[in-house]
Amino acid sequence: MNIKLYQRIILGIFLFMLGMSMQVYSQDSRIELADSYYNRFSYDKAAKLYEKVKEKTPHVYRNLAQSYLMLGKRDKAESTYKQLMDTGKYSPEDVYNYAKVLLLNRKYDLASDWMQKYYKLNPKDRRAQEFMEEPDYYKELVKPDPNVKISNLSINSPYQDFSAVYYKGNQIVFASSRGKNLAIRHTWNGNNQPYLDLYIADLEGDNSLSNVRKFDEKVNKKYHDAPATFNAKGDYMVVTRNVYGDEKLKDNKLMLYESRLDGGSWTEPVPISTLNSTEYSTGHATLTPDGEHMYFASDRPGGYGGSDIYRSDKQSDGSWSPAVNAGPQINTEGNEMFPFYDDKGQYLFFSSDGHPGLGGLDLFVSKIRRDGSFTPVVNLGAPVNTNLDDFGFVYKEDGSGFISSNRIGGKGDDDIYSFTNLNNFKEKVKDCYLSGVVKDKETGELLSFAKVHLLDEKGNELKEYDTKADGRYEFPIDCNGKYQLVVLRDGYVESKADVDASLVESPELSKDFYLETPEQQAVAKMCDLKFDPIYYDLDKYYIRYKDKVKLDKIIEEMNKYPQMVLEVGSHTDSRASHKYNMVLSKNRTKSVVNYLVNHGISKDRIIPKWYGETRLVNGCSDGVKCSEEEHQLNRRTEFKVANCDKEKEKEKENEEEEMEESE
Repeated sequence: MNIKLYQRIILGIFLFMLGMSMQVYSQDSRIELADSYYNRFSYDKAAKLYEKVKEKTPHVYRNLAQSYLMLGKRDKAESTYKQLMDTGKYSPEDVYNYAKVLLLNRKYDLASDWMQKYYKLNPKDRRAQEFMEEPDYYKELVKPDPNVKISNLSINSPYQDFSAVYYKGNQIVFASSRGKNLAIRHTWNGNNQPYLDLYIADLEGDNSLSNVRKFDEKVNKKYHDAPATFNAKGDYMVVTRNVYGDEKLKDNKLMLYESRLDGGSWTEPVPISTLNSTEYSTGHATLTPDGEHMYFASDRPGGYGGSDIYRSDKQSDGSWSPAVNAGPQINTEGNEMFPFYDDKGQYLFFSSDGHPGLGGLDLFVSKIRRDGSFTPVVNLGAPVNTNLDDFGFVYKEDGSGFISSNRIGGKGDDDIYSFTNLNNFKEKVKDCYLSGVVKDKETGELLSFAKVHLLDEKGNELKEYDTKADGRYEFPIDCNGKYQLVVLRDGYVESKADVDASLVESPELSKDFYLETPEQQAVAKMCDLKFDPIYYDLDKYYIRYKDKVKLDKIIEEMNKYPQMVLEVGSHTDSRASHKYNMVLSKNRTKSVVNYLVNHGISKDRIIPKWYGETRLVNGCSDGVKCSEEEHQLNRRTEFKVANCDKEKEKEKENEEEEMEESE
C-alpha cells in the first residue's frame, strides 16, 4: 500500500473520531448547562439549550416539556410530552404529567385515556383512584353556573397580580410584581419578572378596586414579600417571604413572617420559628378572623405529595404550634396550596392540581366538621375554574369575592377577578354524621368506656370512638357511604351493625346499641328457643316413643340453660265430658313431668298446667264433625320457656325507644 495514502486514511479516521467526540462532548455539555438553568428555574434559558440538542433523550424531552409548561407554552409542552411518550421510555409520573397538559389544552377525552393508563401503572395513587371513580367528571365541571358573574379588574397590570385578601373591611391587599426595582432590574428566574410586593387598594361597592398603592415599606423589601393574610381587626399579619440573610437572597425557599400594627405602622416582619425551615418552603397562609388559627401550604417532608395544606394554632405564649397536616381528605400526591378560611368558620377553600379538575390549579371547597375533620372536597367548577391556574380565593357570605387566574383573556400573567352570586357549592358539600348511644340491654344504663369502631364496607377500620359518661359516639361519614359498626366493652358481648348512609335522607344518622353480658346473651338465646309439641293417642296419656326424641331435646336445652323454667301445658280434643278431659290433660302433664324429672330435671324448674278441651287449635268443638287428623291436633302437650316474658317486654321497650328517636 502507498504509505502516503495509508497516512491519509489514518488521519481521516482520526479527524472523524475527533469530530464525533467533540460532538458528543458538545451535546453532553449543552445538556449539563441546560440542566443547571432548569434547576435554577431559568426555564427560558434551559429550553433554548434543550432545543439545540439533536439526539434528545427522555431526560431532555421531560425537562424541555416542563420548561415549556412553566413558560406558558402549552402547545409546545404537549407536543414534547408526546415525543417523550413515543420513545416508550417514560415513567408513570410522565404519563400523569402528559394527561395534565392535555387537560390544560382542553383535550379532556384524550386526557381521560392517559389517566386510565396512569391508573394501570400506579393504581395506589389517590389521584388515579379519584379519577377512576368518575372518569367523566369533567363533563359537568365545564358547564358554567349561569348565576356566577366573573369580571377582570381594571387595576390588573401586565405583570403578576394575585391573592387579594380583605383588609379592615373596606380595603384589599394583594400581591403584585408590577414596577418593583425596574431600574435595577431585579428579576426572579422563574418567570423573569420583578419580585413580588404587597399592594393595597380601596374596595368599592360594586366589588371593584381603586386607588392602588404600595403597602407598608417595612414589609416590602428586596425579594418576594407576598401574599399576606390578616386577622379581622387588621392589626396582625402573616406574610410569605423569601428566606433573607443580611438583605441577600439565601435561596428560593419561602417562609412565613409575622408583623403587628404598632402606632399606625407595621413592625419589621419576623420569621415564625416553629413553622419555618431552610430545608423546605412554607407560605400562602390564611388566618381565622380571630387570628388564633392558621392554615398554610408547605412542601415539608412527611406530606402526601408536592405541597400540602397544614394547620397551626396560636399558643398561650403567642407562639404558633407545630404544623399538623390537614389529612388525605384535602391533600393528594399533587400540590395543594393557597388555602382560605371563610369568616363564618365553615369552609376551607384551596387550590389543587391533584384532585380531579379542569387543567392546572383548580379551586376546591370542603366543609370543616364538628370534630375538625373535612367533608369530601367539591370542585367549584366553571366559570370559577378554567383549564389554566385558578387560585388565590377569598369569599364573603353574600356570594361575592375574588379569585386569581392566568386564564385566557387576562391583562397579564396572573390577574385578579371579582365574582358574585357564588353559592351553589353549598348544596354540593355534604356533611353527614353517624351517631348513637351504647346502653346495657337489661338495665338501660348508658355505658362509658365502650369502643365503637367505624369500618368501611370492606372491613377496613376508619375511626374509633371511646364513649364517655353519656354513652354517646359520633362519626363524620360520607353521605353515600356504606359502613360497619363494631362495639366492644369489657364484660359485654361484641355487637355489630351495617349502615348504608345512601338509604337515609337525613344528614344525621342514628344507631343505638344495647349490649348484653354473656349471661344476658345466654338468656336471650334461651328465650328464643321454640319446642315442638308432642301428641297423644285417643283417650291416652302415655308418651309415644317417637315423641320421646322431642323430650330428650328439651332436656338437652334445659341442661344447657340451667336458669330455664319450663311451662308444660297439656290439652285434649272435645270428645268426652269437660270434667273427664280436664283429668286426662292433667295426667298427660304428669307423664311429661315425670319423664323430665326421671332424666335429671329438677321439679322446681317445671310449671305444670292442664287445660282440658278449653284451648282447641281448630273448630272441632262439641257437636262439630271433624276428621281424626283434625282431632289429633288437639291432643297435645305444649312447651314454653316461662321466665322470658320480662326479657321480651324489655326488648319491645328498646325497639319502641329506637323508633321514637329515629322519628
